Amino acid sequence: MHWNNQPAKGTLLISKPLIGDGFFEQSVVYLTEHNDEGTLGFTLNKESNLFVKDLIDDFERDNALMFGGPVEQDALFYLHEEERIPNSAPVGNGLFLGGDFEVFQKLIQEDQKTTFKAFLGYSGWSPGQLEDEISDGTWVVLHPPFKTDILTLSKDAWRNYMHTLGGEYRIWANAPEDPWMN
Repeated sequence: MHWNNQPAKGTLLISKPLIGDGFFEQSVVYLTEHNDEGTLGFTLNKESNLFVKDLIDDFERDNALMFGGPVEQDALFYLHEEERIPNSAPVGNGLFLGGDFEVFQKLIQEDQKTTFKAFLGYSGWSPGQLEDEISDGTWVVLHPPFKTDILTLSKDAWRNYMHTLGGEYRIWANAPEDPWMN
């Protein structure tokens, strides 16, 4: 795992402890775009109480629906490794975003080993906003290669990264989600 504070497509953002943001507290975000127009990403470890099949008719897999971010929470997005899906966008590390949903649905039902994450909403930053947040100490930026598979990160991913980062972060690995309620 390599880290420096330069965000880029295909990097992870790990929120530092006690950032004071309800949504992004204890978050792991995968950046799918970072350029002069801004930054787009998806929070990998915030599970909803819904499954994808709760929203999509004839969807047979039991994948949890994730909260991707606070923007457009009524829109469905999906991150996958299936390059055969037309109109999907490469987003680094062998991953793709979106594409033809009918083809996606057919492929994942034919091959139960195909992994993906589905999200309601996304995380977005205007130009320079993420860099300011990083300078303010809100985020740690991790660059590939990653020790874990992005598509199978669990809700415990933030705690695992705190432990892995070590030093001052290790103490936070076992902190409650809301330390003020402890």
